[in-house]
Amino acid sequence: MVRTLDTDERNVWVMARDEQMMTWFQIVRIANVQSVRWVLGALNSQQSPVSVRRAQAWCARMETAGLVGRAQLGGAGGSLVWGTYAGTGLGKPSLYRQTTRHEVAVSAASARYAAAGYAWQRDEKPSYAGGHQADGVALGPGWVELIEVELTPKRMPRYVAIFQAFRRRLDLGDANSITYLCNTESARAVREALTSIPVGRALADRLAVHEVYDQAGQWISDALPGWLNSAASRGRW
Repeated sequence: MVRTLDTDERNVWVMARDEQMMTWFQIVRIANVQSVRWVLGALNSQQSPVSVRRAQAWCARMETAGLVGRAQLGGAGGSLVWGTYAGTGLGKPSLYRQTTRHEVAVSAASARYAAAGYAWQRDEKPSYAGGHQADGVALGPGWVELIEVELTPKRMPRYVAIFQAFRRRLDLGDANSITYLCNTESARAVREALTSIPVGRALADRLAVHEVYDQAGQWISDALPGWLNSAASRGRW
């Protein structure tokens, strides 16, 4: 489609790939330029990101079309980017909430899974007491992986409750595995919970822990991690 801008009579072409990006923003809501790089690469059938320059050019074009908003808050990872109401049907996310760092980290995970060939969706809110909503769901052929982005260690009773909820979902066949994506401190806490409580030990062969974030919640590597198998070949458990 073509969006005509009345301000200076320019036309902005909005292509199918741009619309797919808007669908992604409907799910993750807010991301940084580094994550946009990875999703654009995935839409080009690459397992690597496009250049920063190409990602910034895409953001500028979509901002001109009124489909994305941008803000530079001075942190690592580049500008924050979100889909506008015109692009996603959703209002502008708050840039200063305590949860924004976590949301940006979740979008970084989603972007890497997209590069590996997975679909990504929000997890549904539990319909029963004691349930737990994961931070995301990665979907491959015959494969469902629940993703937890853990930037802050939890107390042990909280891990007990979450692991019990995950154990129930695995037993019901709702998912094939659980993946915790952490920084060093939170990875240590999750691994301790896996070894020190019975439900953790029961989950140990179905739950993976990976250190992918720094203490600021930024994804560390600019390469797809080796443990992130392609969606077509997933099925290690």
